[in-house]
Amino acid sequence: MSTAEFPAPGPNAGINSQMEFKRAIPRVLRNSRILCWITVGLSIAVAFMGVCMLLMVFSLLFLQGSFSFGNLIAAMQWGVGALSMLLMCRWVWNRGRAMAEYRVKLESRGITFNLGTKKKPSDLFLPWDQITAITRRRIGNRLQFSVEAKDGSEATFSSFTFFRPMAVARQIAERAGLGIQILK
Repeated sequence: MSTAEFPAPGPNAGINSQMEFKRAIPRVLRNSRILCWITVGLSIAVAFMGVCMLLMVFSLLFLQGSFSFGNLIAAMQWGVGALSMLLMCRWVWNRGRAMAEYRVKLESRGITFNLGTKKKPSDLFLPWDQITAITRRRIGNRLQFSVEAKDGSEATFSSFTFFRPMAVARQIAERAGLGIQILK
């Protein structure tokens, strides 16, 4: 056995032929179409609930034989619930449609992030040798990941972008030869 078989120490000591082999196989990471359509379907179910709540408002105000202060308060509560459901319907619909378009392409040259929509595309290419850090931070109830480059460019994605953002970050970190840093 000669010393030529061992990797040389230095800044690129972690990069070896196995990593180059993984990088050579292109891979596209995207959300499951089934889960995206389930999300859109949930927005339709939420809209149906909002319409039913709105019908309850009309029932309390106009179909009751007598008008009372209690009916007015109940109608206002149902109205606030209906408004909340209809606003949530719009948000879930937009989120499901947008998540269907997000993708990350891992190539031999680097990563291409497409985190935009059809109307507003947002592409970012980061070469493998330019990636300096992959960070993870918890913001509220979601995980947010950032892939940072030497030139200051950054791609950020979260659980509002991908259903499984940790799996996406792990594959990027594996191919970049970096670990995921946890920030507070």
